[in-house]
Amino acid sequence: MAMMVLVAAIAAALAPVANAAGRFVPGEALVRYEPGTSPAERAAARDRADVTLEDVLALPRTQLVSFDGSVGSAVTRLESSPGVLDAQPNYRYHASATGPDSFFAQQWGLGPAPGVSVLPAWVHTRGGGQLIAVVDTGVDLTHPDLAGNLWVNPGETPANGLDDDGNGKVDDVHGYDFVDTDPDPDDFHYHGTHVAGIAAAAAGNAEGAAGVAPEAQLMAVRALNGNGSGSTVGIAEGVRYAAQKGAGVINLSLGGPAGSPSDAVFLQAVEAAGAADAVVVVAAGNAHSNNDTTPTVPCTFPAANLICVAALDASGAFASYSNEGLTTVDVGAPGSSILSSKTDWGVPVFTEDFETGLTAWTNFPGTSPWGEATPGADGTGKAATDSPEGPYAANADASLTKLSPLLLDGRGCRMHFDLKSDVHTSDDLVVGAVTNEAGVADGLRLADAFPAFATEEVSISRLDGRSDVYPTFELSSDPATQGDGASVDNVRVLCRDETYVNSIVPATDYADADAGSYMRISGTSMATPHVSGVAALVRAAAPGAHATQVIDAIEQGGRSSAALLGRTSTGKQVDALGAITAALGTATPQASPPLTNAPSVPSQPVSERASRPGPAGFASRYRVGRRGRITIRIVGDPRVRGTFTLRAGARRTVVLRASFRTSRSGTAVVRQRLNRAGRRLLRRRGGRLRAGVRVVLTNAAGLKSVTTQRPVVLAMRR
Repeated sequence: MAMMVLVAAIAAALAPVANAAGRFVPGEALVRYEPGTSPAERAAARDRADVTLEDVLALPRTQLVSFDGSVGSAVTRLESSPGVLDAQPNYRYHASATGPDSFFAQQWGLGPAPGVSVLPAWVHTRGGGQLIAVVDTGVDLTHPDLAGNLWVNPGETPANGLDDDGNGKVDDVHGYDFVDTDPDPDDFHYHGTHVAGIAAAAAGNAEGAAGVAPEAQLMAVRALNGNGSGSTVGIAEGVRYAAQKGAGVINLSLGGPAGSPSDAVFLQAVEAAGAADAVVVVAAGNAHSNNDTTPTVPCTFPAANLICVAALDASGAFASYSNEGLTTVDVGAPGSSILSSKTDWGVPVFTEDFETGLTAWTNFPGTSPWGEATPGADGTGKAATDSPEGPYAANADASLTKLSPLLLDGRGCRMHFDLKSDVHTSDDLVVGAVTNEAGVADGLRLADAFPAFATEEVSISRLDGRSDVYPTFELSSDPATQGDGASVDNVRVLCRDETYVNSIVPATDYADADAGSYMRISGTSMATPHVSGVAALVRAAAPGAHATQVIDAIEQGGRSSAALLGRTSTGKQVDALGAITAALGTATPQASPPLTNAPSVPSQPVSERASRPGPAGFASRYRVGRRGRITIRIVGDPRVRGTFTLRAGARRTVVLRASFRTSRSGTAVVRQRLNRAGRRLLRRRGGRLRAGVRVVLTNAAGLKSVTTQRPVVLAMRR
């Protein structure tokens, strides 16, 4: 392609990238059908809604569809079609880490309070026989501290091109990639590799760091892309896959407000994992907000097999970035400046410091050209800027593109650069790369302001293996408010490598080539795998414990923390030995073994509660909002799981079914929508419907209580 044609195509090629920074995937929706609908009825519903089938999920009666136009309009059309239970956007979620942070003592999170105190816990077990699934950006499958602990699918013969275990995934030996839909869940970021190392890096191997459960196995499930972003489809399918393949613990160091207060498909996957007896450990989030009032999914899901984790710093204080929630966040764990494994990068295939000007780059469209700025990122020299004369122009579309192409002869390639920016929120700064092929590009819209130069990164891994890759920076503005613009310096393009260095990278160089195979970062993402590792230790020490018993043991065995009181449901920080002790019902052992060759002890059965949970209490009248949404408050025993079922009409049709878990105070709040049958009945009865309720509570011992009430009145708000 001639350069002028390439330059003219930049804006169009990167437009989908710029528009993809929203709460959901544009042009896609998830639809769940009512039980008993036939394939023909589902096809008719899609035709009526003017959508196209894209994929059939493993979750029952659930499909991914595509369409032109508004997501909201498509969801409305789907939900008005016969046979459709509900529809929703394909929400986006993001890795819950904050990035590089200051230095603390090495692996303080494994030590005594405020760490999780693994050494005395290793008297019992180091997690042997347990499987932790890391649903994340993938896992570095050749990292020397992780490779020996990777799960190997016993039903799959490697590299034979066959689906030996019949699960629809060919050669899924160590897990699966739900981003690129292939059996190679390698990490083209660093987040998933760091999380995996916290949970289960090998110990005593003279290499790097140790995990909380260093003898557990790691299943790699890639559901977030090279920029740490993923959708409902990939994450839900990843959770379902992990549970089906036998993961006893599933780590979700991710989240977002996108699906709040509910993402029915995502929740269904978590509940399916619960039916498979998997503990799902999730991050509280890093928005420094209250999840009780500003829900973060999946932390706020009412699933009995889910535990949500806030972050502590090395002093035991509540981390400044961590979300809280007296009824939605359960425990705290180490999250700040956590040392763990990182992905490895090779020597850069391209560098640019702009010291010789912009001679190797081309400007488009020329009406608002990029120019030189001084000083550069190092305080001296030059940088490139989109607006050298001051604030950028209104209605500008200025891009800076490398003149000659790059060969990305590698995997997981990405751009790193120093950025200073003041771009108004209504305008777009997009960084990435384009190719000679129309519409083939990769990159990311950067929305944050950077008053001083900071190192940023963008994945261009979709272009791996191509020889026609042109790095580009583009600023487009509208007629509204303009900012001072953006400056970039020290551009590097790197690809994945396997030249591991047994050292810790400096905070400013964490992604550079050969700087080290370990790093320190912070976030509730880092707190979460500490708890996943503890869950694996509990399951190894008490193999008869089911998922809710494991969660109860973690909560009961935690240490009271003033920093967590009023901010979590338990007010406790996680303690590995305390959790094992609670599960086994034994006195706390005093020995603290050395790091290597710690003896194991025989497992003991988990003590069970002798009595059934008490009856549930709930209202006899509920207001139904627009689109059939109601809020149900339930009171019962603390920390029990339950189901709430509403039946109405002469045929006692199920109009709502929800799962929940009561808090430490014994309360639960269910916010859900009546199903299609319920909404139809409510309309036919003039906005007032009499129903019957059945609530089943189940405690940690598996004992149940059943409470019924009839009539309950549902009244439409006027």
